[in-house]
Amino acid sequence: MKRRTLAAIVLVIVVGVALARVVIREDEEAPSVLVDERVGILHGVHFGDSEPEVRQLVGDETDDRSGFFPGGTDYTGPPAIPSPATDDGSRAPPSEFHHDDTAFLVSPTVGIFSMATLEQGARTLAGVGVGDDLELARASYDRVECGEAVVGEPRFGGETPTYRWCRALVGDIRVFFGADPIESITLTRNGP
Repeated sequence: MKRRTLAAIVLVIVVGVALARVVIREDEEAPSVLVDERVGILHGVHFGDSEPEVRQLVGDETDDRSGFFPGGTDYTGPPAIPSPATDDGSRAPPSEFHHDDTAFLVSPTVGIFSMATLEQGARTLAGVGVGDDLELARASYDRVECGEAVVGEPRFGGETPTYRWCRALVGDIRVFFGADPIESITLTRNGP
């Protein structure tokens, strides 16, 4: 009888610990992803890094969809991202690199010149993150411009779909927040 009682107690403890881990895991917030808008860093990738350097830092691409944002996501990035002026004479256009919920634009002449994240928990140094109200972006930066962008074609004669955005200038870096609540953070720098 003592063995059965001891086994029952051990089973209750094991089940209790497992349930506690599940509850703790559900209550935890998404891991924080720092987006350094002052110098342009996302997941250790810096402006100017080459595609091989990006692969070394984040791993291989997770999809080969064309377009700046990763496959399966709606585009809520800047209405336009100009290529660096140094690409004007280049025969190779910029390429996209997607890794999970992040994206990088790679210039053949200057390397990474734009990077974006759609990750829950992504937050800039100023404290604005994915999931926040767009108004927080306006309140957190000095030089901010906001607007609305078209996201696609209207369906069956309906209204043209749009998303709201705000863009801040931090030094020579444009920080773009797309949608409300914010779905994406994009950093862009033109030039070396």
